[in-house]
Amino acid sequence: MESNHIWVIFSPIFISPYYYTHPPFHHKKLWKLKIPLKIKNFLLFLQKGVILTKDNLARRNCKGNQKCICCNMNEAIQHLFIDCPLTKTIWGIIFFATNLTQPRSINHMFGTWLRNQNKRMRSLIWVGVAAICWAIWLCRNDVIFNELKTNSIMQVICRGAFWLRF
Repeated sequence: MESNHIWVIFSPIFISPYYYTHPPFHHKKLWKLKIPLKIKNFLLFLQKGVILTKDNLARRNCKGNQKCICCNMNEAIQHLFIDCPLTKTIWGIIFFATNLTQPRSINHMFGTWLRNQNKRMRSLIWVGVAAICWAIWLCRNDVIFNELKTNSIMQVICRGAFWLRF
């Protein structure tokens, strides 16, 4: 019997090594946040990696430019929300003001990133993270679909602050 299988009522269940390094995000916490339902669904899709970024569209045989609108790197979820110079600056400003460390990846953000914060503070931080991620996504879509010019950092932050009023 292999060490990476667990037997439950005579059924093998494979537990990947990924599970041990990145604990699963508890979706119950997500549904308890006081944010609009469409943003909750967006965060769920973001965590699962199914947001339709240009690389995900290419995997579905959609033709088109795969470059990020800000920096001409290939657009992927990790790049768009964590690694793009525009989003790195946005997160840097926010985390400088709040004295938090920046998440290293989407998995880190949804996993162990806030484990040192108390429960109430985690909920407040998640509302802010949800607003910023949603604002990044909306500003990206404005540039692609509405043919607006590349958004400034302050526009993304102000758009995120708009969602915090709910």
